[in-house]
Amino acid sequence: MYTIWRSVDVSFAHHVRGHRGSCINLHGHTWKLEVCAAAATLDAEGFVVDFRRVHGEVLQPAHALLDHALALGEETFAEVAGELEGMGTRLLESRARVHGAPVEGPPRVSTSLAGAESRWPGGMKVALFPFSPTSERLAEWLWRAANGALADARVSVPCVRVFESLHPVESVAEYRPG
Repeated sequence: MYTIWRSVDVSFAHHVRGHRGSCINLHGHTWKLEVCAAAATLDAEGFVVDFRRVHGEVLQPAHALLDHALALGEETFAEVAGELEGMGTRLLESRARVHGAPVEGPPRVSTSLAGAESRWPGGMKVALFPFSPTSERLAEWLWRAANGALADARVSVPCVRVFESLHPVESVAEYRPG
């Protein structure tokens, strides 16, 4: 069996709904999203899957959705959307106060991937998930995205990993179906 791994680092914040500890607070990490693809035979070019395909079809869309976003579950978002609208507006208005004139920010690109989608309350980037975005649930979400994009009669996606932190020690969640 041949296996390949491709990963991307992405910085985003999240909130764990109902957490008994400090993860109830909004907090961020530099995450690492890692996809494994496997096949018993290689394609005509000698690949399990071209790394560019893993990046372009799975990791880049995940990065676009999550990069510098606040990841929230639907329940939490429904409860705080109004407050996020006001907060986003005030945060973005700081550009004009700092620079003395309105400043155009990066484009607001709406993205969706495997049931998650971007929202822009008050111009603030939110990645909205149908679940509370813990590392474990994000790993299953990433697997669903990778499996949908890459798996076929020859290629499988045996697992994915979501690293919530890398330093000083790794904290990683892995999802394997079945």
